[in-house]
Amino acid sequence: MLIADYDFYDISDLLNEEQLGEYRRDIKIDEAKARLRKFFEDRCENVFYMQQLEVFFEKEFFHWITGKAVNELVATGFLHAEEVPLLGFTRVKFVFHHKHRYYKRQIKRCIEVIRQYSDPNIAIACGRQAEVLFFNALVNRGFLSRGQDTNEYRGKRWTWTEHRLDFIIEKDGVAYGTEVKNTLGYIPREELEVKLDMCDCLRLKPLFIMRASPKDYNHKVIKRGGYAMIFEVQVYPFGQDGLVRRIRNILGLPVDCPRAIPEGIIDRFMRWHEKTKNM
Repeated sequence: MLIADYDFYDISDLLNEEQLGEYRRDIKIDEAKARLRKFFEDRCENVFYMQQLEVFFEKEFFHWITGKAVNELVATGFLHAEEVPLLGFTRVKFVFHHKHRYYKRQIKRCIEVIRQYSDPNIAIACGRQAEVLFFNALVNRGFLSRGQDTNEYRGKRWTWTEHRLDFIIEKDGVAYGTEVKNTLGYIPREELEVKLDMCDCLRLKPLFIMRASPKDYNHKVIKRGGYAMIFEVQVYPFGQDGLVRRIRNILGLPVDCPRAIPEGIIDRFMRWHEKTKNM
């Protein structure tokens, strides 16, 4: 994978108001607002940043639904917001209950941890670690490697863009174009579409391995004959146990330094592979 492919500052995804505006207003936003009101009433002396809230509520609402709901609560004055510089031109938007007065120290504590895990070297290491662990897990189940960081397979090459697949694996005569996305945010829609087109071009089944993904993205993968593998907990490399503890304790985010991918995640894919390998 090229360094440019890594999403170094995925925590800034919801700072882009134009991006949020791409989605039509959904009735789920009102449901999300009600859940968020209760959440903040129960935690009126805490601060949270935008993507943190997206992750907290991702099993109930798409990230962009949570983002729009938060913005509407800020617009009505129920929540107050403060943006803090992170790295370069990136800023983190913190929100808190309108009655909360002593939030500065909490924001400072949070931003210190966010700066640590947003370091480009950490982002690259997280991406590589997830690729290696999933690659090893699949090879241990009998898959053969047919290429890594590649845009070609069996004489066919993808030339429309500079995108590359993380790796290609094959078993029982079925080859999978595999993309691993080990970020808190979703894979960008454009990247999803391009890599699905790559798999079509190279005649590969798409295998998208993602920490989290909305149902409509998963449906796109399934419609192309592929599989969306969701692993929920962001993977950090060995030696980052201290940072992982700080992220968990201060931000409450799902992160870990696993030595291997849980067997159940791979088992589900293997059952699907056995059912569909002759289709």
